[in-house]
Amino acid sequence: MQVPVELKRKYLDKRIQEIDDLIQSLDMNDFAPALKLGHQVKGNAVTFEFPQIAPFGAEIEIAAQNRDKAIIRQLAHSMACEIKIARLNFY
Repeated sequence: MQVPVELKRKYLDKRIQEIDDLIQSLDMNDFAPALKLGHQVKGNAVTFEFPQIAPFGAEIEIAAQNRDKAIIRQLAHSMACEIKIARLNFY
């Protein structure tokens, strides 16, 4: 089953917003958004036909469990870049 383009757009837009929220939460030593985002992306990126994003989710989840802000920031930035590239196909 193919995912409709509009759902793919919403998925990518939501991930960008969550990355922004995640970065802000790290400034307050709150790792919950990183854990949540990492887990969700790891689990559903392939379903939405973005397999290139899924590994970032898995790595962010691990980094959040280790409370490693630097790695989370680096991975979040890389994932955001990959999402922006993917978005070019839909806008």
